[in-house]
Amino acid sequence: MNKIAFLSIVLTAMVLTSCKKTEYTPDGPTDIRIRNVSSLTYDSVIVSTSWGNNEYGTVNPGAQTEYKRFEKAYPREQVNMYIDSVSYEFPRDDSVRVLLQQGKFTYELNVDTVAKSLNIHVIADAPLDDV
Repeated sequence: MNKIAFLSIVLTAMVLTSCKKTEYTPDGPTDIRIRNVSSLTYDSVIVSTSWGNNEYGTVNPGAQTEYKRFEKAYPREQVNMYIDSVSYEFPRDDSVRVLLQQGKFTYELNVDTVAKSLNIHVIADAPLDDV
């Protein structure tokens, strides 16, 4: 095979592989709800982001809240709550700094009151209908 034919094949392959359609989903707005996956009652639950705070009230064991809108949010935002009248403040995890995309998400929360730690599992629920 001569050099011109080889270069033509390589260039054609490069053009074809670079023509893939890229789907772009913007950062935010992001709707977040809380699901309590523990056996404890969470009172006065507040999620705080750099773009605002939302209050979720009381979340009973196994229950979930309505969605609340944030301009933008990360997977591990600050969460404050009371459990048995004891205040818990869980700071945002700065090691996870990739914004959630535009959509509806559930933060599944499980608190270990002995270790005073919070496990947040994020579930992507659905796209936003009103954007």
